[in-house]
Order: sequence, then C-alpha cells, then structure tokens
Amino acid sequence: MRPDDHDIEGQDGQSVIDRMGMDAREGEAARMLRDGEPITKEQRAALVKDLAAYRSVRAAGKDARGFAKELAGNIGVAMSTLNEWINGKYRGDDDRISRLVDQFLAVEAQSDKRVKIRGFAMIRVVVECIMAAVTQAVTRRSMAVITGEPGSGKTTFGRWFADRHDGAVIITASDTDGDAKFIVDALHSALVKTYVRFTRQKMREIVAYLQGHKNAVIIVDECQKLTPDALETLRSIHDLSDPAGERNVPIILFGDETFYKLVVRSRGGERTPISPQITSRLFPVVSIERHGLKFDDDGQAIPASVYTKDDIEAIVKNQRLRLVRTDAIAWAVKLANIHGHGRLRLAARVLEIAIDLAKGRQVGVSDLRAALDLFIGPDDAAICVEEMQRVEPLAMAAAG
Repeated sequence: MRPDDHDIEGQDGQSVIDRMGMDAREGEAARMLRDGEPITKEQRAALVKDLAAYRSVRAAGKDARGFAKELAGNIGVAMSTLNEWINGKYRGDDDRISRLVDQFLAVEAQSDKRVKIRGFAMIRVVVECIMAAVTQAVTRRSMAVITGEPGSGKTTFGRWFADRHDGAVIITASDTDGDAKFIVDALHSALVKTYVRFTRQKMREIVAYLQGHKNAVIIVDECQKLTPDALETLRSIHDLSDPAGERNVPIILFGDETFYKLVVRSRGGERTPISPQITSRLFPVVSIERHGLKFDDDGQAIPASVYTKDDIEAIVKNQRLRLVRTDAIAWAVKLANIHGHGRLRLAARVLEIAIDLAKGRQVGVSDLRAALDLFIGPDDAAICVEEMQRVEPLAMAAAG
C-alpha cells in the first residue's frame, strides 16, 4: 500500500481522513444524549416525540407493520422492545434503548443533510429503456421483466410510475418476504385494504378487485428474491384478472441480472425455478445493462449510447452543481463510461462522496480521485483511472 493511499489532500489541504473526522464530530454533536451522563425524563420524552415525528414522515405510503419492523431493526432492537420503550412499559435497560434511538436519529439527521445523488434524475437510459419496456407491458397487458444492477434506476422509476399512474401499486420482496403468502398479503394490503384473515379469501378479493379495476398495474421490485411459488402466484393473478385474456393486469418485475439470466436459461429449455407457463407470459424481457447501452466489438460504448455531460449534470442538477468544477464533471463523464465498472452508478456515488467531503467548497478532480479511492479502494481506483485513459475518443467527443 502506498504511504499516501489514505492521505490524499483536497484543494484546502485537508486529507480525506481529516474531513471524515469532521463528519464524526458533527455526528456526535447532533446527538441529544451524552455518554456517561444520566438521561432525564424530559430528554426521554423528547426522544419519543422526535421518533414519532420521524415515523410520521418516513412511514407515509408504506405498510405500517413492515415499516415498524424495519425501523426497529435499523435502531438495533426487536419491534416489541421498541414498542414497549415508546409506551413506557419496557422493563429492561431503558437507558440503553434511549441511547440507541438517540444515535439512530442523529445519524438520520446527518444523512438528510447530505447530497442524495443516487436518487438521480431519470436520465436517457432510464427513460428510453425502462419506460419503453413498461409501456409495452401495459399496452400488451403482459408480464414484463426489467433487470439491472443496483442503483440503475429501477426502484426510482417504479416509485415514480406508481405515484403518477392511477391504479399502479408497487411491492418489494426481501430475503425474508418473497413467497406466495407475501405476494397475496402485500397485494391485498395495497389494493383491497380491508382486514381478511385467510389467504384464500384474500386471493379471491384480489382477483375480484382486478377484474373490476382494469387500470391496475402491479410492480414487483427485487423479483430475484421471489420463490417459485410466488412467481406462480403472480402468473395466476395475471391470468385470473381477465379469464378472456384480453385485459389482464400488467405485472412489471424489477430485478437484478441474475434474474435476467434465469429467464434466458428458462427460455432456452433449461430446467429452472421459472416454469414454461410463466416464461410464455414474460414480455418484454429487458436488461438495462444489455439493452440500454450499446457497445462495439472492443467493449467500448458507441457514441449514440454513452452517458453525456448533460446526463452527468442531470444527476447533480439542483444539488449544488455550482460546487462541481467543469473539469471534475468531465472526469466524472469518463468514469461513467468505462466498461465493466458500474458506469453511471459508480460515477454518481463518487460525486456524492466528493461533494460530501468538500463541505461547501468547489469539488475538483483531486476530490473525485480521493472519493474513488475511498469507495472502491486504491488498487481498483488505479485500474479505473487507467481505463479512463482508453475511453474511445469518438465516444467522449459525443459526450461533450
């Protein structure tokens, strides 16, 4: 390791470690409680009030129980423990829970101040690739598959579409919730919104709802986490929504590249968890990586499909773009267009880290280099920088 691997200086002479240390001190200052000092009743009551305010904002539009479970996990306690602490009925170490809540709220407050570049504006690859696939699925009333690496814009687009399309709902599978029961419970909660105890009755009410609401669109995020029976349940819901086969509910499946490969293998006749009955209903099947960008025989992005200067600027538009130097934007454009390193997702994350570390001053190339080293390590960063020198000249000319 080089002596200066973790001591890269920015334009203000501060090392990255110095700036990260400032982050830690600011985060500590944001806390209400101080280690070693007793917690007063007023402080505890204020924490309960602050947590309630946080929940009211963050839980909007989400499943209440699912959010409560996620919140407790993020704090580091069981959901029952958190509920007992909120209601003043916890019989364990109340101070420990209070300090965990205090620490969690301080981190969230710091996070809210940071530039959220990863929620980037829908650039051309999202608009042209994902929107085209979704439009096809809605028009043909089919089950579509759209895959891409994390951060490529699938979830952002899915939420945007669900917010703006009357009748569209989005549910998200997870490592613990991805079976057939999850599909039925989540869709019943999102569509019917009444209490029903039995899964079979929920299924009947979902189908009845869809038969009477032909504008409905179902979006399933993280579909690679669905079990075979969950996929079969979605196929059944799609078919039963219109037995005549004319206006079946469109179902959009967002997943990663492993799911795309699984679909391709299934269509090739290989025995996989995806049945032929399901694959026959999957159209279109789109990979953002494979279909959103086009590459020449040497693996270089061709001019018509590279990320342009406008694309990169769209990421930080209204996010203090004036703090990013022109040469730094050009450097980020090259980083976004190297082959095999995540491209836009990588460039967006590096920009986010660099702006965060700069703390209000203008970001230069040295800041981006430091952020790249921090994000992927100095060895991989050096490889990226070397590949940036080999980016197709014609492609970069098109990128502005």
